[in-house]
Amino acid sequence: MSMPCIRDRGRIIRALIKIAVIVLCVVFAALIATAGISLYVRLSVEDSVYINTPEIRDVEDFDCVIVLGAGLKSDGTPSPMLEDRIKVGIEVFEASGAAYILMSGDRSGEYYDEPGAMKEYAEKLGVDPSMILTDGCGFSTYESITRVKEEYGFDRVIVITQKYHLYRALYIADKAGIDAIGVSADLRPYIGQTVRDIREILARVKDFFMCI
Repeated sequence: MSMPCIRDRGRIIRALIKIAVIVLCVVFAALIATAGISLYVRLSVEDSVYINTPEIRDVEDFDCVIVLGAGLKSDGTPSPMLEDRIKVGIEVFEASGAAYILMSGDRSGEYYDEPGAMKEYAEKLGVDPSMILTDGCGFSTYESITRVKEEYGFDRVIVITQKYHLYRALYIADKAGIDAIGVSADLRPYIGQTVRDIREILARVKDFFMCI
């Protein structure tokens, strides 16, 4: 009387093993695809990434330097990562002869204004306010980059952000028909960078499909 139950149990176990193998294969394929897309995004724009300001001194005729937002501290001032982007952005702006420096970030409310804080910080460092543009609709890298052309009409730009982030920003610019180079704003180690690096891989995949 117990034999059919044993056979049924065996079939169930074999079915579960097959399902587990299929799931593992799908997960493995997804990981490979994710890594492949991330690598493709990086390699496709690697030649447009500059490590420091002096490297761009022979590059001319850029419409603007765009500094991408990176969060504010609790007192409303730029985070350490954002401070470095602004500082490098000013250096590049002065070296490149671009007409404007554009601060792009999240202005999502009365008490959170990334581009406003970025502009104020740049003014304290001596930048003429008339040369600073602000875009409060840069809620994502994709929006910040595509709005450069759609809202401001700029076709040649220099993007300022940390190196890990530059590849995706420049990839989006390329797909949006913007002639762009990027300068790294890595002036120090940043807390939580390992998490950012992992998250960036997924973000590259997201924006890869956004750009199709």
